[in-house]
Amino acid sequence: MLERNQLPLRPAAPGFAAAWVVFIAGASVALSLLFACVTPFVALAAVSAVVLPRRMAATAVLLAWLANQMVGYFVLGYPQDWDSYAWGLAIGIAAFASLAAALAVLRLSADLPVTLAGAFLAGFVSYEGVLFAATSVLPSGEGAFSPSVVAGVLLVNALAAIGLLGLHAAAAAGRGLVAGDRVLPLAR
Repeated sequence: MLERNQLPLRPAAPGFAAAWVVFIAGASVALSLLFACVTPFVALAAVSAVVLPRRMAATAVLLAWLANQMVGYFVLGYPQDWDSYAWGLAIGIAAFASLAAALAVLRLSADLPVTLAGAFLAGFVSYEGVLFAATSVLPSGEGAFSPSVVAGVLLVNALAAIGLLGLHAAAAAGRGLVAGDRVLPLAR
């Protein structure tokens, strides 16, 4: 079992952190194509906060957001107007707010499962809060924050977080990529 002071789970092998950042950006592209307007930035931010050093986590979130915007505008044909650009920026701010909230939870003293869940939930509340605040100045549909829509966004993010943690655990299982005493319990 990991001790609280061992988080975030820092990669031990050279290049693993950089590879994970590239993986997160690639996952953002795939998830953007799959879910379009519901790219799971909360999952990407929370998992990055837990498995990467802070600066690398911020880089991962930035690249994930940039990749999402490129897919949106160049592949999915998002409208090229002020409102669309402003929403893109709001999503980027929300993704970084999610990362900041997840990183703040890592400072608390708790067991690993509680810390992981807390980082995810704090990230989700921050992300949705920033987007909800953006509706005060940007156009939005009436049902954008209905319970069913928010629950759907939560579900997509939760499944993505579980998948990303599972992939990290699988990579850590070989113990060549992540220090042996810092492997996620899922890999044991």
